Amino acid sequence: MTAYTDEGSGDPVLLCASLGTTAAMWAPQRTRLRTTHRVIAYDHRGHGEFPAPPGPYDLADLVHDAVTLLDDLGIESADVVGISLGGTVGLALAADHPGRVRSLVTVNAPAFADDPAFWRRRATAIREQGMTAATTGLLDRWYAPAVAQTPTALVQDTVDGVGLLDPEGYAACCEAIAGTDLRDRLAGVRCPVLAVHGLADAVVPAHHATTIATGVPGARRIALPDAGHLLSQEIPDRLHTLLTEHWTAATSAADRKATP
Repeated sequence: MTAYTDEGSGDPVLLCASLGTTAAMWAPQRTRLRTTHRVIAYDHRGHGEFPAPPGPYDLADLVHDAVTLLDDLGIESADVVGISLGGTVGLALAADHPGRVRSLVTVNAPAFADDPAFWRRRATAIREQGMTAATTGLLDRWYAPAVAQTPTALVQDTVDGVGLLDPEGYAACCEAIAGTDLRDRLAGVRCPVLAVHGLADAVVPAHHATTIATGVPGARRIALPDAGHLLSQEIPDRLHTLLTEHWTAATSAADRKATP
């Protein structure tokens, strides 16, 4: 059973977390968005309160979890925002279930696995050594240097939370990443898409945002200087502005299209 938070009222927003995090990572956005939107943030399988079903997993399994959650909540379509793995899930959701995604914002999201063997090795290491294999140096990988040097309570809790995850669930999600390549499916995404990338991200290379922006018809790309991987926690106000601007533009475009 998917674990999630459901706050506020209004147009629904679905927040998809990164690998190794839970709905708690979205605290800054949930606080800002719930005054104007219905905000749903959920855990990937094997993360947080979502038990780890038997593996292996693939990206289709993670998309299925998102669709099931929307069905259970009676939500026909939502504005989707995803960071890292969550953004990849959002892309596949938009490609495979176009009626469920009104708009999409990907943040530091890979469109394919640059090195599938790396993710398979990571899965093996996690199964053999436990979650300590994933936590070494994580603060510096996930956050820009200025944030990593003086982490806030939320940042520290996010990093510490990785060590509490189910190793099998995390490892199986690594295997899902290893098998992912959405490049041939990007042209089929029809919703408005914004690809955001932090230029200080040490996890996902910048070329993925370019791949998304050039592969999805009409998509836009924004690069943010000095922002790391989990930039939602580093620059929440800036991300909130980007989200609301994207949604406003998407609504205006839809209205123009509907006007005879």
